[in-house]
Order: sequence, then structure tokens, then C-alpha cells
Amino acid sequence: MEMEKLGKGLSALGCLLVACLLGCGRGDVEVTNTSYEPKIAIEGWLMPHHKVENIKISRNFRLNAHLRTYDLIPDDLRAKIIEESTGREFPLTFQPAPLFDDNHFAYEGDDLTIEYGQTYTLDVTGTVDYRKLHAWASTTVPERGFGITGSNFEELPYRPLDENGDPINFKISIDRSPGTTFYLATVKPLEASSANFVYDNPFTDLTPKEVDEDIGDFDYHYNWIQNTPVGPGRSTVQTFWFVLWFYTRYEIVIFAADANYRSFLQTYDEVQEEDGNFHEPEFAVEGDGIGVFGSVVPDTIYVEVVRE
Repeated sequence: MEMEKLGKGLSALGCLLVACLLGCGRGDVEVTNTSYEPKIAIEGWLMPHHKVENIKISRNFRLNAHLRTYDLIPDDLRAKIIEESTGREFPLTFQPAPLFDDNHFAYEGDDLTIEYGQTYTLDVTGTVDYRKLHAWASTTVPERGFGITGSNFEELPYRPLDENGDPINFKISIDRSPGTTFYLATVKPLEASSANFVYDNPFTDLTPKEVDEDIGDFDYHYNWIQNTPVGPGRSTVQTFWFVLWFYTRYEIVIFAADANYRSFLQTYDEVQEEDGNFHEPEFAVEGDGIGVFGSVVPDTIYVEVVRE
């Protein structure tokens, strides 16, 4: 589902925690306890007219910690969604899963509807290392109006050239959401293997064995457009050939994203300055928290790369 695709490619939990635990002023990392501060780690998204679910909440940990000895979800953790327009509160319930990465919180009732253009706050409390922590984050859902209107081609052979010798790309047209200036596109091949890999490409020179060994580097990509006009209208998202590695159909999901998602995505992997100092990404989480809590509106289209 769309919410799961948001997390792919970001490795959000690891990036969030490591960024906050690194020492400052040096290009190398010295594992000590001096820079550690207990924090609540958050990763979650809202989508209009979707259930509130898959909200991941845990604690951070020391770099030299033995994770098996840590309870990464505090026993007294409490989380709720606050509907800012009414002040109503909706408690979230822990949803355990066999794998830790699948643990999440969700609202189990049917009386909360996430609406376009409305603001919601995630409020979390819990005890970490004997400290009572409180973290919160607010997101305003993009306004109604966003949607994919079509693509210039439904299918193309691999990397065709125009009369000037320039590559012809898939260009996807979108209607913008008023007030939203950032749109993320995720690209996922429906079939990805060494058997349908495009070996005749200008970017790599790989054997089938190497493709199989590194298949994860090729089967998921994302890009974005930013600073689009604030008002309603039409924009174009291009899909470039260096993210299309297979002869297959591709699922392209485009998200109109709020300011929280934009700031996190653009800073989560840029945490070291030229002088070696480390700094945090932009979290948009207040209080004793790190992470990201945002909102998106998704739409999906399919294109295909065919053999000539």
C-alpha cells in the first residue's frame, strides 16, 4: 500500500537515530555516552480518507548498546492523534508483529476521518532511561485537487532518442494541490531480475550475477519536483532512464507532500558539514522527539519499458 512505499528508500529509523547520536566537530565518530539523550523516535504519515495506521514509535538508543537488552517501545508509551479543528483526541493502540520493523500504532475506531486541508497532531509520552518524555508533531494535510492526469507515453522502448539525439523520457502530468509545492515520485518495477535487466544501457556494465547480487540497488527509486507554483494548475514529473533498469511495467506513485515530509526527505542524509561537524536533519518534531510525522496525497500510474 502507499504508506508502506513511503518508508522504502529512506531507511528512516536508522538515519534518524544515528544522526542524533553522532558527536560534533570531527569527521570520525567516537562511540561514547556523552552525546546521548533519550528521545522518542517517530515515523508516520496521514492520508485523507485512510485509516490512521502504521505509525511507528519507539525510543532511541546508545551507539554501543546491545539492542537485545533494550525495550525499544517503552511499557508506558501513550500516543494519540489530536484533531486540531475540534480538539478531539483519538488514542492509538499498539499493534504487535513478529518482526520489530512491523510493529506500529493505529487508531482502531471508525469515528476519525482524515480530511484534506486539516491539521492533526501526534502526541506521544513515555519513559526512557527513567526520564518522562513528551514529543509532539503537527501536520496539515495537502488540499484537495492533486491527481495524475496522464503520461506522454504508456510504453517506450529503452531510452529512445529524439531528432536532436536527446533521450525521450516518460513525462507524467499532475494537477497540483493548492498550497503544495513538493511532489515525490516513487518508481517500482513490477518484475525485477537479471533475466529482464537492460544490459545495453549507458550507465553500468554488469554481468547477470552482479545484477542478482545488487538487485536491491535497481528495483526501487524515487525523485521529486519542488518549488512548483503555489496555486492550482498543471506540472510535469519526469522519469529518467537511470531509474528504469528493466524491461517491464513500472508502478509510479506520486505524492503531494506536506512541509514536514519535504524537509525530512531533503535533509535526512545530509547530516555532515564540510568541516566534519554533524547536525540533525529537520525533524519537525517538538519536545523530546526525533523523526518525521507528515501527510501526503497519493496517486498511481503505470508505464512500460518494452523490448524493440
